[in-house]
Amino acid sequence: MKILVTGGSGLVGRYVVDELAKAHTVEVLDLKPLHRLDIRFHRADVLDLPALLSVVKGFDVVVHLAGIPHPLKDPAEQVFRVNTLGTFHMLEASASSGVKQFIFMSSESTLGFAFSTKRHWPEYIPIDERHPLRPQDAYGLSKVTGEVLCAATTRKTEMQTICLRAPWIWAPEEKEVYKRLIDEYPQWYKNLWAFIHVLDVVRAIQLVLEKGSHLPEHDVFFLCAEQNWTGKDSRALLKEFYPETKTIAQGFQGSLSLISSAKARRAFGFSPKYKAEDIFS
Repeated sequence: MKILVTGGSGLVGRYVVDELAKAHTVEVLDLKPLHRLDIRFHRADVLDLPALLSVVKGFDVVVHLAGIPHPLKDPAEQVFRVNTLGTFHMLEASASSGVKQFIFMSSESTLGFAFSTKRHWPEYIPIDERHPLRPQDAYGLSKVTGEVLCAATTRKTEMQTICLRAPWIWAPEEKEVYKRLIDEYPQWYKNLWAFIHVLDVVRAIQLVLEKGSHLPEHDVFFLCAEQNWTGKDSRALLKEFYPETKTIAQGFQGSLSLISSAKARRAFGFSPKYKAEDIFS
């Protein structure tokens, strides 16, 4: 397969590119230089539709990772514009170029907890794809909008769109940051203490590629590690930080993640391999 990875020069993108290139022809679209000289690099802005139209020709799959990764360092209007318009442009270019499959890296921020200013809480645990989406911030809104754009593109074309909702993606390069997070876990309750190892994200993308046409024309999946990143009992965390949440599955025990990847497991066999401690080993 010939695959274009947008945002392939980023921290997560580098892992995706390195693994996919072992079995596929991979090229990268980004504004930053690529870490490898043996892979074709296209310097282009996702806000520049004419440039994208000239690049996205002859590809079977687009893996869309490009965008602003959180709302903490950029103005809200810039976060929303870059992420939303960039995704729209990539979808337009991909559909017009005959791309068969578009994999969109969405986010658990679609739920609305991570960057909320007004308090709210999970309706039930574990959270799955049926849970209401209530983002209050530009980043979460941009990801919800991206998913809507994917669904609309599939409705009007034959291009398959698969949206992968990942929480905080952990990579070994930032392990010192994660050590501080674990020490300061009460400050991070809005994150729901959910994470996924970058290599599990890569594996999920590989599985979606392998499953291909056996998946729905459009669908959305959460991807999470099996456990929360604190290592603490999840029911105890809920009691302390989200006492309003009363509906908890009977079999929900131990340090299980508050967000479930069960739908991804059923659809394409995704089973997260890594735990938080694997980042530090």
